[in-house]
Amino acid sequence: MNTNEKLDMIRQWMKDKNFAAIVVPSDDPHQSEYVAEHWQARKWLTGFSGSAGTAVITLDHAGLWTDFRYYIQAEQQIAGSRFKLYKAGEPDVATFQKWLIDTLKPKDTIGMDGNVFSTANVKKYEKKFKAKGLLLDTKMDIIRELWTNRPAMPMSQAFCLSEKYAGENRQDKIRQIRNRMDTLGAGYHLTATLDDIAWTLNLRGKDVHTNPVNIAFLLIGPDKVSLFVNKKKISAALEQELKHDGVHLAEYESITIALSQIQDQQTILIDPENTNYRLYQSINKNCRIIEKPNPAIALKAVKNETQIAHLRHTAVKDGVAVVNFLFWLAQQGENAQITEQSVADILYGFRKDQHLFVDNSFDPIIAYRDHSAMCHYSATKESDVVIGSDGMFLFDSGGNYFTGTTDITRTVFRGEPSKKEITDYTLVLKGHIAVATALFPKGTRGFQIDTLARQYLWKQGMDFGHGTGHGVGFFLCVHEGPARISPHPVDVKLEKGMVLTNEPGVYREGGYGIRLENMILVDQAFENEFGTFMKFENLTYCHFENNLIDTDMLSGEEKDWINSYHTMVYEKLSPELDKDVASWLKEKTRLI
Repeated sequence: MNTNEKLDMIRQWMKDKNFAAIVVPSDDPHQSEYVAEHWQARKWLTGFSGSAGTAVITLDHAGLWTDFRYYIQAEQQIAGSRFKLYKAGEPDVATFQKWLIDTLKPKDTIGMDGNVFSTANVKKYEKKFKAKGLLLDTKMDIIRELWTNRPAMPMSQAFCLSEKYAGENRQDKIRQIRNRMDTLGAGYHLTATLDDIAWTLNLRGKDVHTNPVNIAFLLIGPDKVSLFVNKKKISAALEQELKHDGVHLAEYESITIALSQIQDQQTILIDPENTNYRLYQSINKNCRIIEKPNPAIALKAVKNETQIAHLRHTAVKDGVAVVNFLFWLAQQGENAQITEQSVADILYGFRKDQHLFVDNSFDPIIAYRDHSAMCHYSATKESDVVIGSDGMFLFDSGGNYFTGTTDITRTVFRGEPSKKEITDYTLVLKGHIAVATALFPKGTRGFQIDTLARQYLWKQGMDFGHGTGHGVGFFLCVHEGPARISPHPVDVKLEKGMVLTNEPGVYREGGYGIRLENMILVDQAFENEFGTFMKFENLTYCHFENNLIDTDMLSGEEKDWINSYHTMVYEKLSPELDKDVASWLKEKTRLI
């Protein structure tokens, strides 16, 4: 069944049920960024496979809203269907909520599945729709009824992350969360986010592609901790281990019953941004609800000394894998017939050779020439191209190891770059260096750092549409809150022990894209009469491309940083490389 046939089927269902519009998001019941196939309804409906997007269907129109990262990809993937692309974030593009308000008539009903919309969003939408006289129904589940060949729920086995990697045991983490609960006056706390549950209980799994998590809910009460999960995923030995630590198993689907049975007058803490509306509605109506972020979010963002030590070691392992890949790529001549997809497999193989590697931390972005202008491009059988001997090549990839998560982007040029390409690369590199060398007062937020990465592009009337950096989990999700380096004024301090990325870029649609990404650790620099100042420690080892750097555009300090960084890359990696690769890296890291 193609997209237009699905639209026809859905519209007939809408007429039968008296819906004027339905909204299909990219989310699951856990508000995950990366969603198991079982919940990828928007992808099934539209054909657009990007990680972010919302489909809206009325009886005579179908729209897909997505952000800058996916404009080009979405346009290509919905071509030929009756869906229209709405470029979210563009000045003249209304949000899907505003579009519905402007399009529908009073007393029209909008359908949203409360199982996959957050409590915060449903409350926000409901308020806006009510002002226009529109009705919102959150009990519908059109996907369950119409998606006949829907993939099954994931069933990977859960496993324990040893304390020697995690640095803390689950009992200590539960104690920390209970301390936060006590501060807020909460007797119960519901956690629905999969990475928060994984961190809290030192559990990992493979329920979500490239995300080492288990599909579950966690309810911490005054005297009991309950993990709601398909019990078939938990071995007898693991169940005993959890029970020993005070964690009891319950079936995944029984979470709503458990919430409804919490005693009257009890207080429960939920995160409205990360708790779906159906769970919210299931809570005993005689309970008091505190709406605050999950305590685990802030706790897991600050890595402990054990994790930091592992991450420093992991940076070397991952650097070896990436440099081995780049050496291999450099040996491929114009007749090699390598493609974006085949190169992704080669890169995976180099990481797999590293000790304690588990999987990619996300599907790699392997993009040649004009594909590199799509900042979240994903090669498919239809889009896959041969990587020739002339043109820009960008790869953004990472690994999940028992010893941490990595994320790196490098851009190389196959052949002889033009002056414009060299200039663009150097401008991006200058922004990268500005962040890497930043000194900033304790208490600084990420949006205050973001400008440093853009300043040189801005001077040329250029910019990039994504954030400069995101938090990174520890053998967890490659994108982790709450801190980030972004234009968005997120009120979160950059604290010692946080791990983020530094990845400015520039993208010329139809031409090429450039992005340069390292991971960075927030650390204390010094104290003086003006207070405490912070800095970033590098957690990525891989050279930049000297043939793409215009040294005349660099200051003396920038040249010194590149030379110091390249010296460190060679010293860290060369003992782990074969002789010919080490010799090649020596040339790549020569002083400028």
